[in-house]
Amino acid sequence: MKVQDIFDNPTARFYASQVVLMFEYLHSKNIIYRDLKPENLLVTSTGYLKLVDFGFAKHCKGHTYTLCGTPEYLAPEILLNKGHGKPVDWWCLGIFIYEMLVGQAPFIDEDPMKIYQMILKGSVKFPPGFDR
Repeated sequence: MKVQDIFDNPTARFYASQVVLMFEYLHSKNIIYRDLKPENLLVTSTGYLKLVDFGFAKHCKGHTYTLCGTPEYLAPEILLNKGHGKPVDWWCLGIFIYEMLVGQAPFIDEDPMKIYQMILKGSVKFPPGFDR
């Protein structure tokens, strides 16, 4: 899946709900996915999503400390290197929903270090006229 256009609310909700079910299943098996992004979601011929690329997924019952993921989608706790768990997947879902509705991730820059600073600052802005 590539978020090239802005999705309407029902479409974004449909895709987000599928990711929620994926994460619920993975988390029930104590697996943290850690790399949700449009490129890791494939759309089937019936319009449902398939999650691919489990390269950063990890079986973990508590916390882990590996710095991994896509810069625009990294949760603050990953950047702070104080240990992270399943909640980082829910952070990624929020970034994904924003990207579906706005057309780009909320924290973007050519320089990953600037992206990390924006994430740690935590200030999300919506484009002018955004009224969903």
